[in-house]
Amino acid sequence: MKRKDFMKIGDVIPDYIKVMGIAGALVGNQVSAAFDEAVGTSVKKYVTSREFKGGKLYVVMNSSVARDAASKMKMQIIESVNERIGNQVLKEIIFR
Repeated sequence: MKRKDFMKIGDVIPDYIKVMGIAGALVGNQVSAAFDEAVGTSVKKYVTSREFKGGKLYVVMNSSVARDAASKMKMQIIESVNERIGNQVLKEIIFR
């Protein structure tokens, strides 16, 4: 049995992601991971949840002091996250 029309796995995966509709979830996971790397452990330990929707990252924190410190670094964090991902997907961070 001969196989015709073979494709490389690297070409198939992006199409599969589009068909399955999981591109948004994957971007959200990438943003969350890049956020954790960008803020470091000193701020990360106060983060209770994160949600990425429509270019905005909603971050819930359990310390008002850490939230204030993170708010002051907001633009630096956004630039760092976008740089780590390699795309300008994160437009705004909202700390709660």
